[in-house]
Amino acid sequence: TMTAVAVLGVGVCCPLGSDLAQLVAALDAGTSALAPHPPLANLPTGDLAGVVAKPDLKPWLRRRKDRKIMARASELALAAAGPASVGSTAPVADIGVFIGVGRERPDDGDSEAALAASALNGRLDDDLLAGPGRDRYPPLLPLKTLPNMVLAHISINLGYMGENGAWAGEGAAGLRALVAAVQAVSEGRCPEAMAGGADSLVGLGNARDRLRMGASGPPGEGAAVLRLGPLGSPGTLAVLDIDPGAATDLQWRPLLGDLGAAAGVFEVAILVASGRSGRVVLADPGEPPVGIAVRSAEAC
Repeated sequence: TMTAVAVLGVGVCCPLGSDLAQLVAALDAGTSALAPHPPLANLPTGDLAGVVAKPDLKPWLRRRKDRKIMARASELALAAAGPASVGSTAPVADIGVFIGVGRERPDDGDSEAALAASALNGRLDDDLLAGPGRDRYPPLLPLKTLPNMVLAHISINLGYMGENGAWAGEGAAGLRALVAAVQAVSEGRCPEAMAGGADSLVGLGNARDRLRMGASGPPGEGAAVLRLGPLGSPGTLAVLDIDPGAATDLQWRPLLGDLGAAAGVFEVAILVASGRSGRVVLADPGEPPVGIAVRSAEAC
């Protein structure tokens, strides 16, 4: 079909690790990554979560000090994008980046001093907020909370300057980014594209928001990134196409916790890594479903 593209690279970062062969084997064996997570100890939903060990960013991070301004989702995304980029021969200035991320990260206490300085008799005071409150607001905090900073950190550290976009929101955000990347590559707007999703829901603020919105099941965190190229490219691992038909029954999510915006792309990545065909379909409330069909290299 006109929108089909080749998968040329895969990178993941999840609670069960980043080695694709070991990860596929662990998921097939039903290995759970859920474990007690102390920050969630007092929540009525329990303290289980799928938490990633500290990602190794040394091979991909241009300046080590930049990690101080990276939100957790940015770290996870770069840890997945780096391995997916290996082997690319396309001009980096033309490679596109399409990333789906979660909602804007809640404040976990970074701005408490500013809010305290802005309060008068238990209420927020505009004059204090514009004076001592503003003076105490951490100047780098927006760089940690803005959703499109995930895209920025990938582009800066890997050198990509092609077409790009960030989709923020619910669980289908990553798949929406992947659909946009498939369209960009199949229409020839960029020779290759990095497409994926990254999210972290294991912090107390995120877990609290999930509880308020009625979400069920333990939270998790992770990222998955695919490198896409034109059909017929050397080294094709699988073929993707846009297809919101019936989804393949996949049983991985309960093993890792809620991966948020990364969930759909993660499932596509595991299908590719395992050499299987299938279809991943997600729909956010009030939005039409979005789907990606995976055809293994052997099936093509």
